[in-house]
Formats: sequence, C-alpha cells, structure tokens
Amino acid sequence: MKYEIDKQDDKTIFKLESKSLDHSIAAQLKTELIFLQKEINNQFIIDLSDVTKCDSSGLSVLLLSERMEREKDKKLILINVTKNVEDLMKIARLDRVFEIK
Repeated sequence: MKYEIDKQDDKTIFKLESKSLDHSIAAQLKTELIFLQKEINNQFIIDLSDVTKCDSSGLSVLLLSERMEREKDKKLILINVTKNVEDLMKIARLDRVFEIK
C-alpha cells in the first residue's frame, strides 16, 4: 500500500495511492490512519483521487477515521472522490456521514 502525507499548518492531507480501497489493504490502512490521526490536531483530509474501487472493508476504515475525528470535535473531509466510490457511498447512505469535497 502506497500513500503520501502532506502536513501543513492548518491541515494534514493523506493521499491514498491505490486503485482499490478494499480488504487487501484495509487492515494496514486502518493501522496507519490510527497512528497518524492520534498525532495530529489540525484538519484531517483524505484524498481518494486514485481510488476507483471500494468495498465494505474500505468503507469501514473510512468510518473509523471519521469517528476518530468526531471524537476530537473535528470533521473528516474526503476530497477528489471518484464517481464509482461516491456512488457506493450514496447507496450505503454514507454521503450523509462524510463531508465530500
């Protein structure tokens, strides 16, 4: 699993450099996000521009990340969400949970 982290003063952008956000990377991604989100206090953003496929395991990781931000009284922002992934989120009604930009 490849990713890039861009830490700025007011935000941290986590860019997942993978075509699939699924069971094959879910456990590793979950671990990385937990450690990263515990150490930052600014706005957390996940860039999904490379992700074209997502399954329930991937959605579960995103929900965990959202919950961790909510516990810090912050909001998780998803950016560059591809149409396929956004459609899946709408079907699961998660477009109401995530802030998608």
